[in-house]
Amino acid sequence: MSTARKSIRGAARVGTPRRAARARNRMKLSTTVAAENFAFLETMVNTGRTGSIAEAVDLAIARLRRVENRARLEAATAEYFDGITAEARAEEQALAGQLYLSGGSVDFDLEP
Repeated sequence: MSTARKSIRGAARVGTPRRAARARNRMKLSTTVAAENFAFLETMVNTGRTGSIAEAVDLAIARLRRVENRARLEAATAEYFDGITAEARAEEQALAGQLYLSGGSVDFDLEP
């Protein structure tokens, strides 16, 4: 067994109380992935960014979902602004300027 595989198995046993609580929310997934994707997931575990391959998959999917959600929001916003009057657009721009000034320090992604 490779050293990387041993370290991943060891990492999977860390944090059992937290792991037990999460286990109730989890579904079993068995799949095959490209070698470079598995290597990426292993790196996430071996560098301590995640505690297991399952957590690495969850993190990668969460990031993809965030990107897709932002793309949907961007499309919906563009559609909205394409359909409003010039007066409504001016009002929106004034509101956007005020929001920008008041929300400059807010981290909308809740990232460290």
